Amino acid sequence: MKENTIKNNTIRSYVKREGRLTSSQQYAIDNYWDRHGVDFSPACLVLQALYKRRAPLILDIGVGTGDSTFNHAQTHPENNYLAIEVHRPGVGQLLNNIESNNLTNIKISNNDVIDVLQNQIPDRAISQVFIFFADPWPKTKHQKRRLINDQLIELIKRKIARHGRLHIATDWQDYAKHIQRLCHSDPELINLSGNKLYSSPRPNWRIRTRYEARGLRLNHNVWDFCYGFNLNR
Repeated sequence: MKENTIKNNTIRSYVKREGRLTSSQQYAIDNYWDRHGVDFSPACLVLQALYKRRAPLILDIGVGTGDSTFNHAQTHPENNYLAIEVHRPGVGQLLNNIESNNLTNIKISNNDVIDVLQNQIPDRAISQVFIFFADPWPKTKHQKRRLINDQLIELIKRKIARHGRLHIATDWQDYAKHIQRLCHSDPELINLSGNKLYSSPRPNWRIRTRYEARGLRLNHNVWDFCYGFNLNR
C-alpha cells in the first residue's frame, strides 16, 4: 500500500485518528493488498483491465469496515465496486472479507476521494455513488471539512454515467439539512423521493452498519437521500 504522493492545499474531510491495527488486519494489508488494492496514480484507471471485465461501477465513499460494500457486492455480483477508505483498520477488515469469500468485484483505494475522482476515474464511468454516514463534523468551526460539498458534487457530476444515481445516508440532522440545501439548489440533481419529500424511504438493501447502529442508540433519526442527474454535457 503506497502513500499518496499528491500534495495540495485541499481541506481534508478526515483526520487520521484510526485505532490500532489488529494482527489480522495487518496481515490482510501485507498479503492481500496487491490483489484487491488500488494504489494512487495521477493516471486514469483502465477499469476493464482492473476488474478483468466490463460491468457497472459503484463508487462507495468512506466505507468504514466495509460491511455495506461487502454485502452489496456479494448480493450483486454483476456490479464492480470501488471502495474508498482512508483508515487502515477498515481496509484490513474489508480485505479479509473479500479474500475469505473469494470476491473478485471489489477493489479498495486508501486515498482521498477528491484525488481519486480528479485523477483516476474516467468521465461518465460511475453508475452509482454511495455515501453512507460520512463524518458530520458537528462543530461549526469544523464544518468546512464536511465531505459532501460543492466540489464533491461537481466531481460526481463529471464522473457519473447517464441515468446514474447518488445515494446518501446520515443520522445527523444538521448534516441532513446541509445535504438537502446543497442538492436542492443544484438544477442538475433530481430528488427521487417523489412528491417533494424531504428524504427517501430507507431501501431494504442498505444494511445497518455500526455507524448507523450507534446513531440509533443515541436516538438519532436517519435520513436517506437519492438523486438522479439531469446532465446535458
